[in-house]
Amino acid sequence: MIMEGCSALNPRQASLASRPLAFLFIVLVGSLAVLSAEGHEGLSSNVDSGSSSGLPSLEDGQEDHKRFYKKPDENDHVRKTCKVESGSGGTGGRSDDACPGKPRLVRLAGEQVGHVEELELVPGKTHLLKTINMKPVIFEIPNFFTSEECSHIISLAKEQGLHDSATKSTGNGKGLALRDVNGDQKLSLRELQLTLEDGYDVFLDDDDIRQMYSEIGIDLNSDGFLSRQEVNGKTIGKISTYITKLLEEQPIKKSRFSEQTWIYPDQTEDPLVQSFQDRISKLTQLPQALIDKFSYFQVVHYGKHGHYNAHHDSSFIDESTCCHLTEDKHCRICRFMTIMVYLNDVEEGGETAFPVANNETYNTHVFRQTGMMNLNSRCGDSNLKVHPQQGKAVVWYNHFINNSTGWLGDVDPFTWHGGCPVTKGQKWIMNRWISVSESPDVDLAVALP
Repeated sequence: MIMEGCSALNPRQASLASRPLAFLFIVLVGSLAVLSAEGHEGLSSNVDSGSSSGLPSLEDGQEDHKRFYKKPDENDHVRKTCKVESGSGGTGGRSDDACPGKPRLVRLAGEQVGHVEELELVPGKTHLLKTINMKPVIFEIPNFFTSEECSHIISLAKEQGLHDSATKSTGNGKGLALRDVNGDQKLSLRELQLTLEDGYDVFLDDDDIRQMYSEIGIDLNSDGFLSRQEVNGKTIGKISTYITKLLEEQPIKKSRFSEQTWIYPDQTEDPLVQSFQDRISKLTQLPQALIDKFSYFQVVHYGKHGHYNAHHDSSFIDESTCCHLTEDKHCRICRFMTIMVYLNDVEEGGETAFPVANNETYNTHVFRQTGMMNLNSRCGDSNLKVHPQQGKAVVWYNHFINNSTGWLGDVDPFTWHGGCPVTKGQKWIMNRWISVSESPDVDLAVALP
């Protein structure tokens, strides 16, 4: 959705992504091979407020580290927040003053589908927080922005200038793994699709693959499979050249087809941008340091056929450092929650889809095999779709809260989401993520005036 969010590359990565695809060569490993693409770190594998078996997330959190990264100083004071206890209104109170005990994140419960709560996010105005789903918990807030405010944000984005959206590779950027899922020493149409999804950020259907086979002559016996004998350096070179040309001619085949820009509240005195920060603070009831410290947000424009295939807005927890805490591009996207606002009414299409919402079970491998990540063609199969409406905010939590630490917990696997294709007109959205690591002491370390 990070969100519809979100996968993007920082400027250094973007420059790499603009280079022609490196010629790939084969290193035989196990049942098939690993294809090496040294020096080509711009290839992307991802699946809108963005995985191979562990599919972390392909997100825009790395857009420009040096512009928002702030290394905590050991002499900084730490502002802590007491655990928020739910009051009669359900959302509870908050305190930004230092207090005994450990700070804790706040995650609104949602209660049940259809639950409505009144909020005063702007002085003298009542907003309604509606629970529209419970697995995962998703809220919507009609008229979070007025029509005039939506138009103003769009104008800010246009003045700043937009650029093509990109995605961040889920791999190490130095290889392309052939997805011989069943280990039969050959690639089926679906297995080659998975290979190309991971390596080139391109989503092809069976007819696309057959067309490629026909044009470059690599399926020598025309059986619809690529055998070990048919996959060699020359074959991979032909595929590389073909995919490069295809993406230039048909960018709609990419997992993400849109343009975007970033707005930094600490670099503008625009009153609406500052008001947005206040609304986020009142809505989330999170420590003010989390709202102020990593406050950049994203504006995305989708033209006709614009879409974003299914993805998570945050990465699964591992040993790597969160991107908002490091300048290293090899980092992990850590987004506790997503706030997305529709900035216009879409004539047709453009829904935000949650393909596995409310499933009894979830398995990444099975999900990928079904092809349902490809919202550009499978949007209608999604379990939940939210229709765009100007000014409406959609809010969800990408992570649970760790019961022991009270801070960032596991990713909610049911938060797979994306943007369905715009079939008529255009779509504008704004994404805002709350960045959180597993350490409250680090996240809440702020220099007090």
